[in-house]
Order: sequence, then C-alpha cells, then structure tokens
Amino acid sequence: MTNTLRERVAISGVGCSRFGDLLETPELKGTSIQELTARAVKEALDDAGVSAQDVDAVFAGNAMVASSQLPGTYTQLSKWIGTQFKAGVHFEAQCSTTNVGAALAAMSIAAGVYDTVLVYGVETTRTKVKQFSPYEREPISHQQTWLWTDMAVNQAYGVPQGYDIFSTYNGLVALGYCRKYGISIEDFDRGMFELCRTRRLHGSMTPKANIQEKLEDRAAREGFSDPYDYWQSDKHNPFVAWPSRLLSLVTTADGASAMVLTRADLAKQGKSEPVEFKGFGISYSDLPWYGDDPTYWEFDKRAIDAAFGMADIKAADIDYLHTHDCSHISSICTAETIGYLEAGKGLAAARDGQLRFDGNRPMSTHGGRHAFGHAWAASAGSDTYEAVLQMRGKAGARQIPRPPRVSVIHTHGYAMIGTVVVLGSL
Repeated sequence: MTNTLRERVAISGVGCSRFGDLLETPELKGTSIQELTARAVKEALDDAGVSAQDVDAVFAGNAMVASSQLPGTYTQLSKWIGTQFKAGVHFEAQCSTTNVGAALAAMSIAAGVYDTVLVYGVETTRTKVKQFSPYEREPISHQQTWLWTDMAVNQAYGVPQGYDIFSTYNGLVALGYCRKYGISIEDFDRGMFELCRTRRLHGSMTPKANIQEKLEDRAAREGFSDPYDYWQSDKHNPFVAWPSRLLSLVTTADGASAMVLTRADLAKQGKSEPVEFKGFGISYSDLPWYGDDPTYWEFDKRAIDAAFGMADIKAADIDYLHTHDCSHISSICTAETIGYLEAGKGLAAARDGQLRFDGNRPMSTHGGRHAFGHAWAASAGSDTYEAVLQMRGKAGARQIPRPPRVSVIHTHGYAMIGTVVVLGSL
C-alpha cells in the first residue's frame, strides 16, 4: 500500500446548517429534512463558486434511516439540490460519515476519475418522520435514538432501555485514566467541569451551535451563584457512569453538512480560499474497544499513523485539533494519543485554559459534540467546516488568533470507525 494521494486535492467549499431540533429550534422549526440538506449543500456550492451541475459525482451520507426514512438519499434529494443525472451513491460510516466521504472523494479525484465531487451528510437524531408523511415530523426519545444506533452497529450490545454502551464506556475510560496517571476523582471532576465550560464557551460564540448558552449562564439561570455547585448538582448533572457526569457527554441534534472537493489547480480558480486535503487514515474495529488499557484504542492509533504518513506531518505541526468528543474524557485520551497534548496532562490543560480558542492548544472551537451538537452522519462535516473557517480566518468571535496552517480532525464512527483527516494551507 503506497498510502499516497497521487494528485493534490482541495476542499473548495463548505456548508453547514444550524444544528438543533426541527420541531423546536427557532431557525429550524418547520424545516423539512430535504430543505435542511439543501441549505448546507447550497452554502458549500456557493462557497466553492460552482453550481450543482458543475460537480461530477455526489456522495450522500445518512446513517439512521429509521428517523430520516431516506435510504435512497442520493435519489430522493437529487432534485432538491440540483444534482440529478450525476454519478452518486448513498453511503454511511456512522459518526465519521462525511469525512469518510471526503476521503472517498479525494481518492476518486486523485485517481483522475472525477474533477469535482460533492459530499454531504444529513441526520435527525431529535425528530423522525411522522407516520408516512414526507414532511411532517415528531420527537424521538433519547432511548429510541440510542437503541436504533446501538442495534445498527452491534446488535449483541443493543438493549431495549438504550444508551448503555457509550455511557458505560465513558465511566470505564474515566476510571482507567485516573488510575493510569494517579489523578484523584476530585481533580478529575474539576477537570471535566473546566473542559465542559470551554466547550460551552465555544458554543456560545458559534451561531450554528445547538447549545449557545455558557455553563456559567445556565448555572445562574438555575439559581446557582457558583457554576461548580451547579456542575456537582445531582439534579442538573447526575453521574451517568461514575465518575462521569451527564454534561461530559454528547447532545443529540438534527443537522446537515456539505463540502466540495476538487483538483487543487481548479480550486485556486474558485470563489473562496481553498484548503488542501493532505491526508486521511481510517481504521475499523468492533466492541470491546480496548484491551488492558481503557485509555488506548488501537484503531485510533492506526488511523492517526496512516493520516500523518500520507500528509507527511508530525504532532508538533498541528495548529488546530478536533477529536471526537461524544465522551469528553475519550477526546482527551485521543488528543494525548495523537501527541497534541502531553500524556496525563490533558485535564490540566483544560483547567489552564489551553484548549480555548485563544489558548496555545485550541480544540473543538465550534463547541464539539456537547455544545455544537451531534447529528451522526453530518457531524464530521461540521468539524471540517469549523476547521476550514479557522484556517481562512473566518471563524468570527471564536477565531484562533493566528489562523491554523495545519488542522487535524479526528472522528469516531460508532462503533468504531477511527477516522483522521489532515488539512493544510494550499
């Protein structure tokens, strides 16, 4: 295996919808899933300065068809987004979907098959089709969402009450991390509080985030003068798997994202500043996710090594990092495996503010899975969207003072597809 892209490939356009609830979020209320997708795709096409008929192929991602009822995603949405008569396919890689799609697009471009490819992902984890209406929706319980998701990835582990696999793993990884590095439960809890506070700060500065309220403001709204007292409140932030709490986990959302990839020489002729798609790595595994050490996941290491090898970078080159943070502690473990954070020092970095947009190790500046929200097949695209904005210097109030030249986006496609993408200035 040469692990090489034979031609340079660029992301020339990105788009992302507001993440939220199609029944409740003001900017989304009344929007159909078709319109949600079309908004993200239109933004990406406009950003790239091309029309839908200028692309050669479309890779359409959707993972939870039980809620979308769009198993033929490519055909059902082709006229909504204007891509009829193009080559295309529906695919899914769970929560890595859009970035796995970007890797497939990069390979097809580097192989000379296509010049320009549109990738999009759409997911609704808060709402589902109401009976057989194409446009009416109704709420989904969290238990139903997680049961569908767990059953999709490993039926032996899916249980009717739902949401057992991930929450339990979160507690096991937390205990393993504390034991490995000699961290007290009290220090762990404080570190998780500071990490959540950073994610919520970033979400408050991101107009498309699902949660745009800082943790301090939420605490004050609930009558707490000290936000740490709110954090430790059993009523508002219970343990889901001791010592890990509810606010250290993912928040579900409806959302869509899109990106346009093209030959690097064509990208330079486009409307917006392109970003080079320098490399990727993908590694699959199944439950259980670890061996003797719950903080080390082999599939992540293999994906990291493959991506870094293709892009010819090392950890010291990274200016901006997003790691999959459905579980905040696992996101720290991954950042340490990558080498962006010193092993055993990730929580200290969070406490010191190093992970903020204005810190020296900025991470997940859109708010991550907790504040930006998680729409399975669309989320990896939202992470790439944020990285591209940061590299262009267009991230608004949360802009990293010195725009990154090398960004790394890591995602976990449940359960598990370790996926790492490396972006660089063109």
